[in-house]
Amino acid sequence: MIPAVRYLRYDLVNSATPGTETSHFIDLARDLSILNRRLMRQGRTYHVKRVTVVSKNTQNFGNRISFSTIPDSWVSHGAWGRGMKTWQLMNKEATQNLTNDISAKWQDFKVYMSNDHRASSNILRPIDNGGIVAANGEWTYTILVSPDGTTGADPFGLHMLGDHAGTGPGAWTSIGLIQSYGNSRATVDNDQPNVPGTASDDPLLNVFDYGTTVDEVIDRLETENDNPPYDASLYPGAAGNMAKPLVVQDTTLVDGKATVGGFGALCGLIEVESTATEAADVYSILVELAPGSYRGVKADVI
Repeated sequence: MIPAVRYLRYDLVNSATPGTETSHFIDLARDLSILNRRLMRQGRTYHVKRVTVVSKNTQNFGNRISFSTIPDSWVSHGAWGRGMKTWQLMNKEATQNLTNDISAKWQDFKVYMSNDHRASSNILRPIDNGGIVAANGEWTYTILVSPDGTTGADPFGLHMLGDHAGTGPGAWTSIGLIQSYGNSRATVDNDQPNVPGTASDDPLLNVFDYGTTVDEVIDRLETENDNPPYDASLYPGAAGNMAKPLVVQDTTLVDGKATVGGFGALCGLIEVESTATEAADVYSILVELAPGSYRGVKADVI
């Protein structure tokens, strides 16, 4: 097993108004890269073994903390993979006439969890037991550049959940990968199978319908369960359909402490939402990564 720092401690400062919920974001791949002095790629599902939360001041009632992640679904995986492939093709197209490879050594495909994450000022960084923040290097999230709708270039960032940010072609700020995936992908039709006319009225079918039983059965076959059990056009994670991260752990602090179990974090991205009974109360959060074969931690390729 490769030795690795697997414990990440953060100080989370709650709202100055007691009882007000605030959102904070963690990028595990970035923070593990900082502490282990090696690139930990974001394109993995990082496995958290447990999280411990401690507060000196908050009371037993009225506090709350939750941990949310990108849904670990085939939709999320497909959207992420399509975004990465587009980025790779863009770089290949732009560099095809170079005489050698100029790709940066630590180049990696990096996305935000949501547009809230991209715009947030509450992005946590790991600290030691003296409260000193780890010295960080360069961690630049991926930018795509498009000529669409402009005579120059339209650079924009990428996030997984929610709608696009910006005013349209030529002026995008950040693109929602799941939203883009759903907009560009063929999906199922409603009414499967599509029965022409009304089957229960067919004369030959009714030769043996001495009562009304056959008609009623056929009517049910025509009308029930002929639509999918999900929205045919809105993918989970796109605008209008659960565009926020999904809660994977949720708890309250009792006697100033709480511990939650493990979960997987797609792209290593976590949103922490917290409420405290005390103004600007500080929660000390200790995230323990599960040990594994990816440079000392458990992180499966997306």
